[in-house]
Amino acid sequence: MPKLIIKRNSEWANKMRPFEIYINGIKLTDIKDKEVLAFEIPEGNYQLKARIDWCGSQPLNIKISEGEIKRVEVSGFILSKYFLPVAIICALLYFVIYFKYNSNNLILGTILMLFLGYLFYFLSFGRNQYLRLREV
Repeated sequence: MPKLIIKRNSEWANKMRPFEIYINGIKLTDIKDKEVLAFEIPEGNYQLKARIDWCGSQPLNIKISEGEIKRVEVSGFILSKYFLPVAIICALLYFVIYFKYNSNNLILGTILMLFLGYLFYFLSFGRNQYLRLREV
């Protein structure tokens, strides 16, 4: 029987929350940080999607035949692995400079606004690109 293996990468932004995995619109399972799950499914064509709250992924269409093993990787949006730590460091630097030296650093403020804008895109207009599914 064909096998579907789903692996979730580790990342800071979604570490504590499970992703929901859907196959042909029906919830298959929840997958936690760094988890690898394997399922035996009948051969055929399938559409996979991942969701977390109101955000999700673009559908991934896979065709699986008898005896085949398909590996799928699920992760957050591009650069999400590094996004949160770098954004926190920038925010801390900005506020330290602002309160300690009573100075408004334009460069750090601009970088912080770019980080917030990037995140806002994936939480609003790009909410169906917040997660990524890809065949490995």
